[in-house]
Amino acid sequence: MLKLDAQLQQKRERAIRLRTMGATYDQIAKELGYANKGGAYKAVKAGLHEAIVESAMEMRVVQNDKLDLLLSRCLTAFMSGDLDQVKNILAIEKRRADLWGLDASKQVAVTGADGGPVQTDVGQVLLERLRQLGEVCLTLLTFRPTKFCLMRLTIL
Repeated sequence: MLKLDAQLQQKRERAIRLRTMGATYDQIAKELGYANKGGAYKAVKAGLHEAIVESAMEMRVVQNDKLDLLLSRCLTAFMSGDLDQVKNILAIEKRRADLWGLDASKQVAVTGADGGPVQTDVGQVLLERLRQLGEVCLTLLTFRPTKFCLMRLTIL
C-alpha cells in the first residue's frame, strides 16, 4: 500500500511539474498514462491540494515547536523568580491557541436599549413618505384642470 501511495504521489508531482512547464492536460494524460485530460486535471488538482494542506500543517508544527522553546525558557525564568515572565507565558499560550484554533469563536450580539431589539426610525420614515406619496397620487387622480390652468400650461 505504501509503495502505491508513493508512486501515486510521484505521478501527481510529475503532473504538476508538466503543468507548470505549460503542458496541456491532454499532453499530461498522454505522458503519464491517464485515460483522458480529466484524469490529468484531477491529478494536478489533488497534488496541489495535498501540497497546500501539508505545507500549512508543517508550518503549524514548526511554529508550535518554536512556541515550546520560548515557553520552556520563560518557564525556567519564572521558576527562578522572574514574575515578569507571566505576561510572556500568557502571550505564548494565546498564540498557541490561535495557531491551533483552540479558542471558541466569539459571538457578538447587537441589541437595543435594555437588551431588546434595535429600534430605528427607518420604518416610520418610509411609512410617512408612502403616505405623502399616496396623497399626491390621490390629488393628481382627482385633479380637474380649469380653463385658466390649461391656458397657463400651454404658456409654460
